[in-house]
Amino acid sequence: MKKITEIDPQTAAQQVLPMLDEISPSMCMAKWLWSSIHLTNGLTNSCFLPPLHKIDPKAVENNPRALHNTPEKKAQRKMMLKGEQPEGCNSCWKVEAQGKQLSDRAYRSSEPWAQQGWEEVIATGSEGDIDPTYLEVNFNHACNLACSYCSPHLSSKWAEDIEQNGPYPTKVPHNSIEYFKSIGHYPIPNREHNPYVEAFWKWWPELYPKLKHFRMTGGEPLMDKNTFRVLDYVLDHPRDDLNISITSNASVPKKNWDRFVDTVSFIDEYKKLESFRLYVSVDGWGEQAEYMRDGLDFELLWNNVNNYLTRTKDGLVTFIVTLNMLSMPSVKKLMQGILELQRIHNVKKTRRDDNGKLTYYGNHRVFVDTPALHYPAWQSLKVLPEEFWHYGDECLEFMKANTDKQRESRWVGFKPHQIKRFERSLDFMKQGFPTEQDKINAQENFVRFFEEYDKRRNLNFHKTFVEFSPYVKRWKKNAILTSS
Repeated sequence: MKKITEIDPQTAAQQVLPMLDEISPSMCMAKWLWSSIHLTNGLTNSCFLPPLHKIDPKAVENNPRALHNTPEKKAQRKMMLKGEQPEGCNSCWKVEAQGKQLSDRAYRSSEPWAQQGWEEVIATGSEGDIDPTYLEVNFNHACNLACSYCSPHLSSKWAEDIEQNGPYPTKVPHNSIEYFKSIGHYPIPNREHNPYVEAFWKWWPELYPKLKHFRMTGGEPLMDKNTFRVLDYVLDHPRDDLNISITSNASVPKKNWDRFVDTVSFIDEYKKLESFRLYVSVDGWGEQAEYMRDGLDFELLWNNVNNYLTRTKDGLVTFIVTLNMLSMPSVKKLMQGILELQRIHNVKKTRRDDNGKLTYYGNHRVFVDTPALHYPAWQSLKVLPEEFWHYGDECLEFMKANTDKQRESRWVGFKPHQIKRFERSLDFMKQGFPTEQDKINAQENFVRFFEEYDKRRNLNFHKTFVEFSPYVKRWKKNAILTSS
């Protein structure tokens, strides 16, 4: 096969499309080589976009590879090889139909982990089993935070709230445990046998040598013993071509954090992996960030990130900023903080060759990703009143003014694809809701949810988000008038 020669994500995605077309016009490597597996409840999908579907617990007893190679994925692979478009991948087909932007199908298929297994994909076809080169798992839903847009099946703190107080009184009751149980999304209790975790560890020795990227999420993975079991395995089985990452709130108890950094610094010092990346989930700055992610200690998070970057020479960190309405007043300040971390921890060096030519080189260690929150709808960017769109526009201008393309500031600043990602999230915001009624419903649910959230969590929305307070009070008044 041809090789992707461009490391810029957008250009690489453009290069891969004709290569995919040689197989079929709907081909996507993620359907074979990417897997996201929720071991807590036995659900999986390929990349983040298709709906989750159930893994057969009986099938994995005899064949652990069935954690990834489900009948549903195989049926979708068959469609792709025939040039058909699986319905579960509609988000990509819609983007491509507009003809303006590349879809995630192109971006995912052009990433390094996807470049390793094309021959095996063709040989496997739609019926065989294949091991993913990119795997994301969550072992447990244990979490010390109860973030405003999260759910009880992903956070034990949220589960405690709902068990004690019931679902939230939105127009359709929100975060009902009974609902998640009814659709098979609620975690298997820790005290019970979990066939999916058991199958994973049976599969792991065979799978591990084939992986190019392995990511652990949660819950909070630094509160789960399986996370440290993986890291200990790496110590005994080094891989100089494997990238491992963890998504954390970086606000865990000190003993958990110290154990994590001690282990990763050893992995880093003795080159046990190609790279280790810490994904840090935070959606704003200071008190407003703490409000969105209830239980977060923002100062502790920031100190922990500095601690990780200081103690690991080559450890990477990416801030996952899930942009929602409440992010916007402080998002520029967060980007300013990230830029300052780059100035402290990114490595920039220069050297001259024999002819006196100056070369810049270094290591970019601090990154950012800014996906837009889609659900729950009442907290999405679309709810943000137009008068406050300037928050996003000002942040975008700040990022554009601080790119890492300037010769003198290389390795400090935002990369072009990171700026594009932020722009796409702002485009999503400015599209608005499909109908005026959808907008009214979202505003009413916003009021219903956050009034209850304040009451249960001992918080105060109107003091924390003074800028939004008059608008939310107006939404409440309109909702009362409409219902009377």
